[in-house]
Amino acid sequence: MDPKDITITLHGRDYRIQSPFAEEYTRTLAKYCDQQMKDIAKATGSADYLGLSVLTLLQIAHNYHQERDAANKPHPGAEAEISRLMELLDKAEKDAGEAEAEKPAHAINPNTL
Repeated sequence: MDPKDITITLHGRDYRIQSPFAEEYTRTLAKYCDQQMKDIAKATGSADYLGLSVLTLLQIAHNYHQERDAANKPHPGAEAEISRLMELLDKAEKDAGEAEAEKPAHAINPNTL
C-alpha cells in the first residue's frame, strides 16, 4: 500500500505525515494519541510539548503491554472449565473400563469353527 499524505493534529499542532494505513484509521490513531496527550497534560499540569510527547509514548507502550499480557492469559473461567471437562473425561474412561470388565468373556463354541 502506498503511503498517503494526511494532516493530523496532536495536542493543538498540525502535522503533515505519510501513512501506509487508510486515512480514517490513521486519524483514529492520531485521535487516540491526541487524547492521551491531553489526559497526561491535565494530570501533570505540564505544558512542555516534548515532555508530554515522551510521557504519551510511554503511556501508550504501557497500555499496549497491559493489553498484550491480558490477551496471553487464559480467561479466568477457562481453566476451571478445562479441569471440569478433564474430570468428566477421566470418569467416562473409568466407567467405560469398568463396563468392559463386567462383560462376560465370550466363550468360543467349537461347533462354529
